[in-house]
Amino acid sequence: MGKKSKGKGKDKGARKERKRALLAAARAAAPQDADLDITNGAAPDSPAEPSGGPRDQRVDPAELAARLASLSTVLQRHLARADVGDGLTRSRLSALALLVLGGPRTLGELAAAEHVRPPTMTRMVQAMESDGLVERTPHPRDGRSVVIGATAAGIEQLESGRARQIAPLAAAVSALTAGERARLEEASDLLGRVLRQTTWEPTTEDA
Repeated sequence: MGKKSKGKGKDKGARKERKRALLAAARAAAPQDADLDITNGAAPDSPAEPSGGPRDQRVDPAELAARLASLSTVLQRHLARADVGDGLTRSRLSALALLVLGGPRTLGELAAAEHVRPPTMTRMVQAMESDGLVERTPHPRDGRSVVIGATAAGIEQLESGRARQIAPLAAAVSALTAGERARLEEASDLLGRVLRQTTWEPTTEDA
């Protein structure tokens, strides 16, 4: 009798694990803003369990990773729809940010970083150059090549575009209490550390 009960317990545990994995996969694949619901199935108005409670011991790494990826998708979708103004499209904003934060790059390096074909990047750079956002200078080590860097006007437009893009999110964060903002900041720092420690290369099992 004891052995049969133990076997049933294992089957029940396995079913729970499969259910949890399916739920995580569904959340990660959700195309609409429904993936904002990260309450683990609880009603929206249900009070969260206090920190340090039983829930802390049931956090599944795969499910939590799926929820973070889902939230990232939602955030990127909203940022992509945001109006950054001054004709600064999302693709221009991304390329300009690379040049401002990462320094000058060759056209090939910029195209590779933005995952576009060199001809596409050439047209984008030419348009941004016409608008005075970027400039070409001789390559410091290769006289046959040039590097593309952001101008002072480009840096200023990036800053104003970024501020306009994140304004709705900043307003929502401002509505939080001081304690909630502190916890969000701590979570942001923790997420940054996790991302820096993550190896994105496929493993042998994935290949």
